[in-house]
Amino acid sequence: MTQHSEGQFQASDGLYIHAESWLPDGDAKAIVVIVHGIGEHIGRYRHVADHLTQQGYAVYGLDHRTHGKSDGEPRVYITDFAQVVADLKRYVDQIAQPNKKIFLYGHSMGSFISLNFLLRYQQDFDGFISSGCPIMIDTQFPSIVAQIGNILNAFVPTLPLIPLELDAISRDPAVVKAYMSDPLVHAGRVRVRMAVGYNNALLPLRERLSQLRLPMLILHGGEDKTAPVSGSQLLHEKAASPDKTLKIYPGLYHEIHNEPEQAIVLNDITTWLDEHLS
Repeated sequence: MTQHSEGQFQASDGLYIHAESWLPDGDAKAIVVIVHGIGEHIGRYRHVADHLTQQGYAVYGLDHRTHGKSDGEPRVYITDFAQVVADLKRYVDQIAQPNKKIFLYGHSMGSFISLNFLLRYQQDFDGFISSGCPIMIDTQFPSIVAQIGNILNAFVPTLPLIPLELDAISRDPAVVKAYMSDPLVHAGRVRVRMAVGYNNALLPLRERLSQLRLPMLILHGGEDKTAPVSGSQLLHEKAASPDKTLKIYPGLYHEIHNEPEQAIVLNDITTWLDEHLS
């Protein structure tokens, strides 16, 4: 029986960050920290956490600032991704346990945040699971979009600018409907300053991928229309990890853990985790 709890902690700048945990009965095999994507919240990963706890893993996750139940206005407006990395570090320091392996699992923007985090703290982790890595997402837009964004950023930084393709998250209509009706999900456009900051961070991140050396499981939907598969392919190619696996699921959309084939994906994740416990 999964033991679920909710709480909060205070970030370095005073904001309160919402966090949740799912614990198995008995001693956990290891810890998995889930880092969610843009506009959503950690509660959308309850079924992922339930699968992991049933396999003996302790699962933790937070709502990024301005997301879900965490503080911050306007909503879904991250102006400094270094602060999000700092929030994650503060949280991990609270939940890490001596002599217990710990893995990071980031989806979409959560993969982007996780990579920036691991470039500073990979020595503290035993592996990384990436889903829908978005580090080539800038290639989907003409360069003029970035130029316009930079101009708008000086005058109207909170203006909603970049639309999210909501029906591209999953081929399951029930998932899309639940996403759009979830009061904790922000399905509107990405605001100018957040989009600009994200875009400006992509090239420096790509240039540093060769510094990554921890074990990696890199997963992507073959028909992902939100984040191009080339992002995961580049991560697999450039990371210096001697232990890295790239798995592309033909036909699956962006949220591979919310596709009709999710059981296959989740079993692949726990199989990889089990193989990396020793």
